[in-house]
Amino acid sequence: MPAKKTEEKKKLSKKEQIKRRWKKYQELTGYTDEELKKFRSFPQNVKAMEDSPMMVKYDVVVEVTDVKNCMAGYKKGDTFRIDPYGFLIKEECPPNLCTGAIFAFKPLVSYAWQALFDGKTQLFHESIRCPDVGVHNAGTGEITMKVYVVPRGEKLKSKKPEKAGAKSRK
Repeated sequence: MPAKKTEEKKKLSKKEQIKRRWKKYQELTGYTDEELKKFRSFPQNVKAMEDSPMMVKYDVVVEVTDVKNCMAGYKKGDTFRIDPYGFLIKEECPPNLCTGAIFAFKPLVSYAWQALFDGKTQLFHESIRCPDVGVHNAGTGEITMKVYVVPRGEKLKSKKPEKAGAKSRK
């Protein structure tokens, strides 16, 4: 965050920061005042917005830890990065986005968000396999992935060669 914005933010009271956060969220979602009021009627949403600062300070990373015959071309060490709003950061994901892999890791992303919501960074369940069961079970390939959180903006330590990863299959 630029120094000027950080200084401006420090000058705002906590109450003003929260008010600004709600306004920004309303702009992002396009909620009407009525919809925002409904959203705010759920205590967990208020806690997430006002009392769970870790949720916006961390990204979720899904890392391929084991792979065999993956048609998407995933390699061990490939990573998917998800921002606090649940969006894949395309520049930090393999070029081929396999729906099976994304479907499989979504529950673990939710576990990561729950940990952050609770003020923690450690997940109880952190590994999952894609739903493709592999050639020996009438499938095609198989991958295992683990999920963890990293501070926003932190570069990942590359566990693969610079140009490793899937080639686009257009």
